[in-house]
Amino acid sequence: MSPAPELQSKFMEFMVEHNRPRMDGFKRWVFHPGMLFKAPGKWWGDQGARYTPHEGLDLYRFEAGGGLVKTVDRHTQIPAAFAGRIVKIDRDFLGRSIYMSHAIYTDGGRQLLSAFGHTVPRESRQTGDYVAAGEIIAAISGFPGQKTSLAPHLHLSFAWVPVPLAPDQLDWKTLADEPGITLIDPLTVI
Repeated sequence: MSPAPELQSKFMEFMVEHNRPRMDGFKRWVFHPGMLFKAPGKWWGDQGARYTPHEGLDLYRFEAGGGLVKTVDRHTQIPAAFAGRIVKIDRDFLGRSIYMSHAIYTDGGRQLLSAFGHTVPRESRQTGDYVAAGEIIAAISGFPGQKTSLAPHLHLSFAWVPVPLAPDQLDWKTLADEPGITLIDPLTVI
């Protein structure tokens, strides 16, 4: 298998810019056990084991200037990490998930995919749309009317996927279980 190219986005730069003044002075994300890539346990509810290791990263709390710790909420705007096309918008258990394909490939022909979970897509966003890097695609879902012990947060995943991978096959289970998909630690990308 050919090595994958190094990925570095401006996701955090875009996120801070689009969420001013709330994220002014952003220093770092604060993670609880269970929020990181490949974490075996949950960070909410009974904090028991996940069905599969975490296929992404959960962004919830961050440290800002003066050591102040803040949380994201339903007003937090979510930018695209890279330019690409929205290939699927799907319901998840806390909102909607947005899957984007990017014109970034490995030497072996696998394509970069990003996935954003627990969102409310912008009304103008739909499957097939081309989105520039840094453009707002959604806000974090506020979970209104849902009984959950889970706080509003952004789930973020990146993966190398086979080309072509049918968009109707995309969901969290496929990302976690499909042997042809290689998940990427989002902390190395953002």
